[in-house]
Amino acid sequence: SYVSGYLAKLLAERGYHVYLAAMQLDLIYQLREFAERWGAPMDKIHAVTVQTLYKRLTGRSVAEAAEDEEDREAASAYADESGMTEDEFSLFQSEKKVAVIMDEAHHVPAETVKEVLGAAGGGWALRVGLTATPWRNDNRDLEIYAYAGAVVEPRITSSFLIENGYAVPVEIRIVKAPPCGVAKSEGAEGWVKELKALVECEARNKLIAELAAKAEKPVLVVTNRVKHAELLGKMLKEAGLKAEAVTGAVKGEVRKEIYDALRAGRMEAIVATTLADEGLDLPPLKSLVIAVGGRSRTRALQRIGRLVRPWPGKRMAVAYELEDPGGFSRLHLKERLKLYGAEPAWRVVHL
Repeated sequence: SYVSGYLAKLLAERGYHVYLAAMQLDLIYQLREFAERWGAPMDKIHAVTVQTLYKRLTGRSVAEAAEDEEDREAASAYADESGMTEDEFSLFQSEKKVAVIMDEAHHVPAETVKEVLGAAGGGWALRVGLTATPWRNDNRDLEIYAYAGAVVEPRITSSFLIENGYAVPVEIRIVKAPPCGVAKSEGAEGWVKELKALVECEARNKLIAELAAKAEKPVLVVTNRVKHAELLGKMLKEAGLKAEAVTGAVKGEVRKEIYDALRAGRMEAIVATTLADEGLDLPPLKSLVIAVGGRSRTRALQRIGRLVRPWPGKRMAVAYELEDPGGFSRLHLKERLKLYGAEPAWRVVHL
């Protein structure tokens, strides 16, 4: 978001009308705020969701058209759409100096995003993609480069930022989870059954709540099920924490109030779904509890990325991963551990 805002300022000062685009409404608010902080001429800055642009171009919603599961979840998690005037929309399609900065650019291969980028500036817009994870779980990486350009070298890794003082060290603690009566099964249907058993497991949820309660505050708890997030949020409140659940069912304005409360020190814990996986700027966060992981490399890195952002008095951050006895969740954890091992500055500890 910092880079997006500064790039927008530079391009606007050179006469471009800059469209800051993303899949999430929360991120749109954030991108516009950073552009304003950098002193960008705001009459040339247009912050708008992909959902809004796609619907204006085609009359269809992104959630209807998204093909990949992650793209679809990113779209449907944000039912709110950003406003856009008729003049802004006409300018977006004109062949004048138009630039599009697509944040979280790993979503570029989605047909909906490509439709939007292809229409910008009548097909002649300057396109810039920003993401900490320039790859896809479905191996459609080349489409990112085709629409947003090649990766600019040198690549800035999390370890580079930590070693040079731009981010704080992180310790990932692996905690053994209680057995939850998960039956051995195979395929997508098997994972659905296992996930249901995990999120409904009383002993496991109690452990998650205990970890969050003992963790240094503020703490973020992430899951991929709305009802699970709401349940955990209720449990944290009952434990005496100032906590809120943040899901797609919560209006954008309310989500912003919750995030602002955490930044101001008035909120101890947030339990979130996929809303927390991308772009969320909450530098005060000191702890993370991953209630449900999954095998996505993108999400794994994005979640740890929430933690390492510097903040006054913040010397390190801690993430908690649950090690379930078996099944898909254990295999997914092994994949995430391989990924964590690729970052030399990330310390993994088995408790």
